[in-house]
Amino acid sequence: MLVAAVLALTLAAGLSARHLRLSVEERDQLPQSHPYVQLYNRVNAIFGGGAATVIGLVARNGDVFDSPTLAKVERITRAVERRPEFAGAIVWSLAAARVKAVTEVNGAVQIEPLMPSVPDTPSELAALRARALRDDLYVGSIVAADGSATAIVVDLPPDRLYPQFNGLLETILGPERDADTTIVTAGGPVILDYLERYTSQMEILLPIAVVIIGLVHFEAFRTLQAAVLPLVTALVSVVSALGIMGALGYKLDTWSAVTPIAILAVAAGHAVQILKRYYEELARLGDQRRAVVASVVHMAPIMTTAGLIAAAGFASLATFAVTSVRVFGVLMSCGIVSALVIEMTFIPACRVLLPAPRIRETTREKESRWVTPGLHAIATAVGRHPGRVLVFAGLVVVVALVGAQRVHVDGSMRALFPAQSPLRRDEAVINAKFAGTSTFAVLVEGDEDGAVTAPEVLRAMTDLEARLQTIPEVGKTISIADYVRRIHAVMDPASAAKAPIPENRRLIAQYLLLLGIDDLGAFLDNDARTGVVAAYVRSDEAAFATRLFMDVHEFVDRRFAGLPVRVGVAGGTLGAQAALNEVIVREKVYNMMQVAGIIFVLASLAFRSLLGGLFVLAPLSIAAVVTLSVMGWTGTWLTMSTAAALAMGVSIGADFAIYFLFRVRQELAAYDLPASVEADLETSGKAIFYVSSAVTLGYLVLACSGFLPWIHLGGILALLMTVSSLSSVTVLPALVLVGRPRFLARVLKAAD
Repeated sequence: MLVAAVLALTLAAGLSARHLRLSVEERDQLPQSHPYVQLYNRVNAIFGGGAATVIGLVARNGDVFDSPTLAKVERITRAVERRPEFAGAIVWSLAAARVKAVTEVNGAVQIEPLMPSVPDTPSELAALRARALRDDLYVGSIVAADGSATAIVVDLPPDRLYPQFNGLLETILGPERDADTTIVTAGGPVILDYLERYTSQMEILLPIAVVIIGLVHFEAFRTLQAAVLPLVTALVSVVSALGIMGALGYKLDTWSAVTPIAILAVAAGHAVQILKRYYEELARLGDQRRAVVASVVHMAPIMTTAGLIAAAGFASLATFAVTSVRVFGVLMSCGIVSALVIEMTFIPACRVLLPAPRIRETTREKESRWVTPGLHAIATAVGRHPGRVLVFAGLVVVVALVGAQRVHVDGSMRALFPAQSPLRRDEAVINAKFAGTSTFAVLVEGDEDGAVTAPEVLRAMTDLEARLQTIPEVGKTISIADYVRRIHAVMDPASAAKAPIPENRRLIAQYLLLLGIDDLGAFLDNDARTGVVAAYVRSDEAAFATRLFMDVHEFVDRRFAGLPVRVGVAGGTLGAQAALNEVIVREKVYNMMQVAGIIFVLASLAFRSLLGGLFVLAPLSIAAVVTLSVMGWTGTWLTMSTAAALAMGVSIGADFAIYFLFRVRQELAAYDLPASVEADLETSGKAIFYVSSAVTLGYLVLACSGFLPWIHLGGILALLMTVSSLSSVTVLPALVLVGRPRFLARVLKAAD
């Protein structure tokens, strides 16, 4: 009956999971309460730019100012403008109507599209080349300084970020690719599309993880029946978690897509523990039902404590400022709790219904060609020299602390992808030919119409641009001040030579009227109350962004003091990335402390001793320090993905210490302390080894993705699990033998 009920609920969960869809949305990946993100959203709402894609056309020979290449530019521009999926997009290119040339003809200013039609004579081509390369507004933004490349910038409305964006774009770009021109793409929508593409790999990685964990289980039990049962339990837990996601209307994204493998590894590990104990009790009692009952009675407090600690650790992520991380934490917590319930009900019920293992099978399960001898050697060494073990562990920690101090806090959206990936290669080409693919925005706001176009404000914006252009990573800056200076230089060259920004506000207003306010919408609102200084940057590293923001804040506070405007610094994609890195790293480090506190409190309650809580934390602390040291020596940044892996590892890694300490207490009922520790290492120690192996190898599957956040997640979790389990069977027994802790004193007296 119980088995049928669990299977029925699993079927219902599976039906609910059908509603899941893969969707990586920018708003779910950013901390919406952060000032940088709020400024980013405000700039995007007024001026756009947050969903801009750069399409670069690079001539393989000569430059792009030939009729065939310019015809490509025109066809791509018109195709994007006509495509219904891109409706509302603002397009900038040599062929776009809003890209205009400002010239003086017979004493009058002439403003017309830079390329009204594709030129087909050498003189017309030369004239277009001269106009484009003479206009500083366009050099670096839509045309390379040497004329070897041109760009089409497509600024999409935020609600037009379609899944499979690159596929839609390729229907336009594909027919234009040939041997004469290299076509590359970059920008936020392209990155989101790649994130979805990598996230979809979970459909392949999950079955691989199932097979690998199954092989570890087979090695652990040496029987097919015992190897399959933990996997079935784990898969039921995974389906339950996915069903919860579907029922709540959650989406699979870069974070939540990891949930199946994470729950699979944790659930399978717990299932191994209870089955290992079942085989021990079967050998002791010789009766199937009594062995099942005894294994549940002995393992219930251990598994409940470990499961609740892991679930509480992940549930603490619900306080995060990033929606995607909150969803991940809640789902992991629900998945672990459901796995705990299933393991304490479904496995025992199945074990009773299945025939008892035959003698040949139980003999196989006991056989271990190298694990048992290895654990016996560890038990002997720890039992004889516990003090030396602690001294050696202390030395390891001291050395590790040196490496941990080298850990650098930083982050980069581009660095999430392998260096040889198409995205990174395209980004490198565009950064080399143009001003940069990351954006930085400074918002300038006034309370009255025309506040931003006041001469003193425009001069301050010009000075800000000049300051930004002294920074090597900044490739180009653009603001409404550039447009005013440009037309003023044509209309009145003599005056412009002395004062690039005219003193007459009415003259400035006339200039803007001539230029056309609709064409200036990317830099100035209709009432001229709000403007933006936009910078194109060749780096999106958070450490660089932090330095840049501090520099600009200092300059703005000094230069804009006394002007009737407010200035907001740290907009653009650079601000959004910096905010994400700041929040994730700060909150993840805080979360690690939070999880450690949860582990300490729950372990202390379970053992009714504060020292018991500290003993559980000891192997975790060693594992965390060693992992940070490896990160420091290998130059691995502390980023959102590595910080997440550390927090996850701390949540999961407490299991091993809890298993060991509970088992020592049980063994003390029959043996003295040294014998109890030795028996513990050769029983629960074996289970700890196989559990950590299954969890480690399960997470290492993520390293096959080629997606750096998952590679970091898999590698760091694998390292944490390995060091934590090794510490739990070496350092922790040594602590118990040397310290004879008080939370074991009650049992020790009973055993003496």
